[in-house]
Amino acid sequence: MPPSVEILLENWLEELRIQRDYSAHTINAYRRDTVGFRKFLEEHKGENITAETLKNLKNTDFRSWLSRRIGEGLSARSNARALSAVKSFFNYLAKRNLSDLKVIDTVKRPKLSVLLPKPIEEDKILSFINSDFFFLRDPEWITRRDRALFSLLYCCGLRINEALNIKTKELGSEIKVLGKGKKDRMTLLLPSVLDRINLYVSSCPYDLKEGFLFVGLKGKRLHASLVDNRLQKLRLLHDLPDHAGAHAFRHSFATHLVRHGADLRSVQELLGHESLSSTQIYTDVDDYNLLKVYQNTHPLEKNSLS
Repeated sequence: MPPSVEILLENWLEELRIQRDYSAHTINAYRRDTVGFRKFLEEHKGENITAETLKNLKNTDFRSWLSRRIGEGLSARSNARALSAVKSFFNYLAKRNLSDLKVIDTVKRPKLSVLLPKPIEEDKILSFINSDFFFLRDPEWITRRDRALFSLLYCCGLRINEALNIKTKELGSEIKVLGKGKKDRMTLLLPSVLDRINLYVSSCPYDLKEGFLFVGLKGKRLHASLVDNRLQKLRLLHDLPDHAGAHAFRHSFATHLVRHGADLRSVQELLGHESLSSTQIYTDVDDYNLLKVYQNTHPLEKNSLS
């Protein structure tokens, strides 16, 4: 007799965590989506859901579930993620002969609208990271910390957690960054940014030599939520756009590089993208400027024939 659905779910999530190294955030999202799917089935079928129930589901059951989510006002992106989670669970079941993937594979993924990244304008981001202070009453070392952090995010296009996971002993002209999927990549540091980091380190009242580079008031590792909270308040003080969260520095890094003629392969490597298609979205942000670079650099345009 097959295990209960609850046990199957927990075993599947444990496999994702241990064997596939999924993050806690992803595991929680997958748990929430599949538990929601099971609860829908209980209402839809009017019975307790067993492994046998899952094995005998029809295409219409999955469609009814997605229709319910659409009716509840959930976005296409949220529904696509939920379907991905459920498909992953049924793939786990299929390996144990507890489901037929042909049924769920006929369910089409919701179409997603392309969300273009929103960079911060060059003059505004440069003015911001070169500010004499961020909050007037901050201790000087906190101002230096923030200036170093924001400069680093814009200099290297790091995700906020990539920056906050850097250890002080790893500092140099190159830094090894632990990216998504726990994949390492090397990123270069501009000398001016390294100088800012070193100035912060030398003024910090805590010994950072063996610990994390960026710490809070009590000397503990700085958290992304605190950084975004500070940025929400700083937007009003420094005339930054509404979307100027920590990730906007990464978008600005990539967009500004493309705007000034950097090739996509290089930007892809710097961002740590696995696929070039993930990087190509930055060409749509400023097509006009990219066209000017193209016209100014292509040999046929530079040596046009009359």
